[in-house]
Parts: sequence; C-alpha cells; structure tokens
Amino acid sequence: MLEKSSKIVNIDKLGVCLGCGLCQSICGKDAVEMELRSDGFIHPNVKKILPEKEAIIERICPGINVINDINFGPNESIWGHIESLWSGFSLDTEIRTKGSSGGIISGLAIYALDSGVVDGVMQVGGDSADYERNTLRISTTREEVLECASSRYAPAHIFNEIFDILDKDSQNYMFVGKPCDISALKNFLEEFPIYKDRFKLTVSIMCAGMPSFQGTSDIVDAFNAKRPIKDLVYRGNGWPGYFSFRDNTSTVYRKTYNESWGTVLNKHLNLRCKLCPDGIGIQADIAVGDAWETKDGYPDFTEKDGHSLIISRSSQGDLVLKNAEKDIKIVLEPLSINKIQLMQPYQYNRRLKIGARISAFLISKRKKLNFKNLGIAINLRKVPFLVALREFAGTYRRI
Repeated sequence: MLEKSSKIVNIDKLGVCLGCGLCQSICGKDAVEMELRSDGFIHPNVKKILPEKEAIIERICPGINVINDINFGPNESIWGHIESLWSGFSLDTEIRTKGSSGGIISGLAIYALDSGVVDGVMQVGGDSADYERNTLRISTTREEVLECASSRYAPAHIFNEIFDILDKDSQNYMFVGKPCDISALKNFLEEFPIYKDRFKLTVSIMCAGMPSFQGTSDIVDAFNAKRPIKDLVYRGNGWPGYFSFRDNTSTVYRKTYNESWGTVLNKHLNLRCKLCPDGIGIQADIAVGDAWETKDGYPDFTEKDGHSLIISRSSQGDLVLKNAEKDIKIVLEPLSINKIQLMQPYQYNRRLKIGARISAFLISKRKKLNFKNLGIAINLRKVPFLVALREFAGTYRRI
C-alpha cells in the first residue's frame, strides 16, 4: 500500500531518483531517511507518508524536474546561454594540481571566500577513511576547500540537512555541484524563496553521469587490495590524474583516468544519468569542465598541466571570473564556441540525442519528465532519423 500511495517511492521505482536528499529535508527524518542500498546508490526509505510534503517533492525533485530559466539565444540550443567562454587555470600551483583539471572551481571558491563575496562554500567532500561517505560540507578556509578538491565519481548526501544548514545562521554561500544538484537547489529556492538571497554564486561541474559505489568497489577488488582502504581519490594531483587509494597494508594502488572511468565506472551509471538533459550546467552562474585536447575526435588523456573549460552564464558569474583574473588568481584565455565540441565531444553528442532517450522512457514507463526550456526537441531535429531511432531503441531495450 505504501508503494502505491507514496509519490517519493514511485519516483524511486521509476529509476530516476538521484539520491539528493531533498525528500528527507522536506518530510523530516522520521518520515523519510536516505540510505545506501546494495545497488551502490542512495535511496529514500519512506517510513511515513505525508501527502502535502510529498506533493512538494513531486514539484521540486530534480530527478523529474529540470526547469531552465535562463533563456537561450538563437545559437545556444546545444551549450545553453553563454555570457563569456574561456579556457583557464589557477595561478596557484597547489590548487591547479589538486583540482580535476585547471583548479578553476577551487580557485574561485577560495577567491570568493577571501574577497568576501561569500561566507562559505557548499561543496561535496569525502571521508578519507571511508569512500562511501561523501557529504555536503561548508568550507570557510582554503584548507577546507582543498580537502574537497577533485572529482568524486560516486553518490553523495547533499540536501538531506539543507534546512539545518540554512536556519542556523544568516551566512551567504557559493554552491558547487553537479548539474542535477544545481537543478535541485534552484527548485528548492523556487519553493522556499526566503533562502534565495543567501546563494550568491552557483558553479556547476560538467558531468557525464554518477556511478554507483559498486563501480568503485569493482576497481578496488580487481587489485585484491586489503580492506579497509583509505585516501581514495578518483582524479586530481595531475590532469586528468589517477584513481588511487591506499589499502590496509599501506600499499598504494592506482589506475589511469581512462582505465578507471573509461572501462569501469561509466558502466555503473544511474538510469537517470542516461536520461540527463543537462550535463553541462545550463542553470548555473558558471559551468566548468575539462578543456580536453583531442586526437581524431577523442580526448587525449596524456598527463599534463590542467586546463579548465569555463562557461559564464550570468553577469554575476562574469564579474567573479573577471575580478579573479584582475587580482591575478586565475588565467582566462578566450575561446570560440566551436571549440567546445572538440573539447567535450561526449557532451555534444548527448545534448543532440537525449530527446530520443527521454522519448523511450516516456513510452516505456508512461511517465513524462518535467524537463523545460532545455532545447531538447530543437537538438533532436538535427539528428539523422536512423541515428535517433537507434538511440531510442537502445534506451527502450535497457529500460
């Protein structure tokens, strides 16, 4: 009976729950508690149905609601609105090395704190002793920001305590997250506008999907490492950096980015990630990804000094970037829009074809996803019919 009447359970059963934790915050831990399950993803455990609260979740859950409010120009259907476009990196060697690419996100976070733009940075950090404990942290110092530097290709508890964080003081924040986290925050702020002025800057990481913890575990097990393991990092300490960890015998193991992400982790993606209409941070003030160099249309993962692809999408994002450059914290090199496709071929192809996947979900599950103002239909019309049909059929079979 619970499954039939709970909107939260129904979203989870559709396979589109991202484990963000908004439902726990809205309903309270006595009614909904986020938990890590055997599939390696975080799910809501609904203990009590609160119809009015669940109605809020149905409106703001980022698994089914991505509503872009930044209008696209005539040539922006693929990459979203672009205020300015750059390749860049942090001038601080430690920041640049620890970051996933050029250290731009960590560099901006530290600059925003030091210059008084914000009081704290909301970002995900991991537990060095337990790779399954990724949580939202509030960083207020350089050291705390750098503890959260580099990517985490795994689930994280993010919004399950958002009211507790916001209600304990009146601090202003920079928020750093995946595109779906930005959607969750935007939806939350539309529902609870009292908190809107508290977020001065949103920065999105470009994302190719969220793997389950099973992917991480598979890599560890392939080494026959002795658990428990510590100091696991997915990237960083170089560009693109290595997947590395230390086991219970203090032996250090590592895999290249191409071996870890390319052959293991990307095989464990959440279903919702395969339907994602926005891996490029369309709703954020600033979106940051890898400014890959490509060979024959495929990124070159040879280790080198990191460069970030940076898309400013708002006047506030532009202002912070240019001030950081003026204060000699970062380097910004102008890019032309046609360069993005070369640097991010996966994101380009996904943006073109995602409408076919979403259509397959709609027909197979008989559930419409509330994805608005994202250029989905416009982009799909650019795809040859047989290519779109193959994309549709493949997704339909998987679902």
